[in-house]
Amino acid sequence: MPIATFKTQVIKYAIVGLANTAITAAVIFTCMHFGIGIYSSNAIGYVCGIIFSFLANATFTFSSQVSLTRFAKFLSTCLLCWLVNVLMIKLTLIIYPNGLYISQAMGMIAYTMTGFFINKLWVMK
Repeated sequence: MPIATFKTQVIKYAIVGLANTAITAAVIFTCMHFGIGIYSSNAIGYVCGIIFSFLANATFTFSSQVSLTRFAKFLSTCLLCWLVNVLMIKLTLIIYPNGLYISQAMGMIAYTMTGFFINKLWVMK
């Protein structure tokens, strides 16, 4: 694959991630505004965000066909990435016991990088 294609996919993945964050937050806050509980609002927001992220990354980032099989792979990738995130947080806190914010940042970076490569090489292939 040409390096230009790889760079384009990285940029598109970042754009989808930013849009996903905005959509998830908007859904959560809208639900809360209409009296839905905080945890239910959070769950609804994240479900909407995951669905958006899958559809946008399949069609916009990786130019793949949307399918239930890909969606199942995407969901398992989300779970794996979350586990990588938690592991990175724990490892960072071993090195920097008071580094609560840096550990979250390291976890987010690990989640994002892992998600990109698994989606590119397995989910959307």
